[in-house]
Amino acid sequence: MLIVLLLAGTGYAYNILIFHPTPSFSHQQPVMALTEALIKRGHKLFVISPNVVPGLEKNYTYVDVSFSYEFFSDKNTSDTVNLQRHMSKWDLPTVFKPFANVTGAQFDSVQFQEFYAQVKKEKIKFDVALMEMYFIPWTCAMTRLLNGHSPIISVSTLSTDMFAEHFLGSKDHGSFVPALWDASTDKMNLFEKIENWLSIWYLKNQLKASKDEAASNYFRRKHPEHESLIDGCWTNVTLSLITSNFMTFYPRLLGPNVIEVGPLHIKDSPPKLPQNIQNWLDGAEKGVIYFSLGSNMKSKSLPVVVRENLLKFFRQLPSGYRVLWKWELDGSIPGQSDNILAQKWMPQQSVLAHPKIKVFITQGGLQSFQETVHYGVPTVGIPWFGDQEMDVAKMIDAGIGTRIRPQELYSYEKVKSAIETVLFDESYMKNMKRLSAISREFTSQSMDKAVFWVEHIAKYGDALHLRPSTADATFFEYFCFDILSVILVSIVIVICIIRIVFKFLVSKLFSFSSLKIKKT
Repeated sequence: MLIVLLLAGTGYAYNILIFHPTPSFSHQQPVMALTEALIKRGHKLFVISPNVVPGLEKNYTYVDVSFSYEFFSDKNTSDTVNLQRHMSKWDLPTVFKPFANVTGAQFDSVQFQEFYAQVKKEKIKFDVALMEMYFIPWTCAMTRLLNGHSPIISVSTLSTDMFAEHFLGSKDHGSFVPALWDASTDKMNLFEKIENWLSIWYLKNQLKASKDEAASNYFRRKHPEHESLIDGCWTNVTLSLITSNFMTFYPRLLGPNVIEVGPLHIKDSPPKLPQNIQNWLDGAEKGVIYFSLGSNMKSKSLPVVVRENLLKFFRQLPSGYRVLWKWELDGSIPGQSDNILAQKWMPQQSVLAHPKIKVFITQGGLQSFQETVHYGVPTVGIPWFGDQEMDVAKMIDAGIGTRIRPQELYSYEKVKSAIETVLFDESYMKNMKRLSAISREFTSQSMDKAVFWVEHIAKYGDALHLRPSTADATFFEYFCFDILSVILVSIVIVICIIRIVFKFLVSKLFSFSSLKIKKT
């Protein structure tokens, strides 16, 4: 009966394929939440991902590629990515180059090969395919091999869809929209604008080229007869779903085929806290500082001098304050004071929802940023790599947090100043409460909006009715340089004609004057 009611709500039940390769739990959370919502709507989901959605059985085919987490390693090897250090934006193409091959390893796995055989045997057809924006050449080509040409939705778990937006007609405007990896805001000075344009052009091309090359090499090697399947993948994206919005980024011009639907992973009511954490938070008379560097960067990797600076500050907190520290090793932190509770894993949303949390010291990842805004906790951001620089810059711009750069962690005074500023200046909490209230209004609509667009594309097969003509325009045309060129050339021609006419008239007048003088 329940399924009948669900299907009555949608009108159709669709086969939906999801490829989301990145082995990072934070980046998987929005897609996991969307998967669950689509299944509740009565659709049949086929998901290739490093993370399973717990509790789903009916209409849920999961291809387990959790081994992909091996690509993120604490060791410096040629085939893994070490995220336990600070990286500048210029390091990204080199550092993340091994990551371009993660999808090939997933395709070669026994789990995926069994799924491939199942699709072919049962002749399963997918009404729509959702693909992580960074891996479009890989996943688009494999979807074509599996199923022919399903409509493609690009899914970004960052603040922008850095590739698909361009091909969908929402081209970058580096004078007003900061790149994901820059610590700029939407109000840049001239030199920041120049650097922003250059970094967008160079880094996007480098990252895209690494994906294109890796995908091309894989299909040339594994499926030589289908090597051309990667052709046109970027331009064949129908729609982009971005699991963020302007509350944690900046307002910008987007076409109707680029949809901001985030955040998707915020829970209506977070799970109950483990009893020891509940007691620890409840027992803090003045409040708690929550310290977590997310699912990728680990506090156990911090240099000893950095860790000691943090421990020294926490030790000297006024009586009544406590610290909750995500520490990835067994036992306590060396040198830990009595006002610190350290644990390997934290139910972060449940922690941030507790009223005693006064400050969140975070690496600045998007999902953590969205959660702390939703629950109204001011921040101290420590950006290490990727989009964290931009996220932390947004926190500062919104007046809800401060920043400690990784190299500044070696200075006790800088650590002390950044945390105390947020902890004792009430303006940060005031600004955050206002931002949280506004953000919640958009979050309440997020999942319904995302489900609508997935069903819309599945139903109609494409989104040509949403595609602006700017999608087929060059940058020269997009920025009206063709019009400006015609105007400029016309002005030059008119000026030249006026000059020639003026010279002619002057010469005639001079000749007439000379003739008159001679006659006189």
